[in-house]
Amino acid sequence: MDDRQQYQKRMEERINSLGRRIDELLSQAEASARRECQQLPDRLKTARVKLDELGRESEEAWRDLRPGLEKAWGELRQAVRQASSRFRSSQQAGEPDP
Repeated sequence: MDDRQQYQKRMEERINSLGRRIDELLSQAEASARRECQQLPDRLKTARVKLDELGRESEEAWRDLRPGLEKAWGELRQAVRQASSRFRSSQQAGEPDP
């Protein structure tokens, strides 16, 4: 497997994993956290679009797309971490559901 295929497979696994985590967060989130979590599917879609672009490009061009995918991945990962952290914090504080 070449670098491009390995990278594409690794990113696909990461994005899919975060997609499952987003679904989990949305199902568990309280109303206040739910608003924050609702932006996550859009970020996930952006990362998947970038991944699809990577798969369609030539061997030479995929390296040019990599920074955009890395940026989308980083933003998605950070947003999921923040939402997860807020969800854990509200659960620990025992905040009631509004």
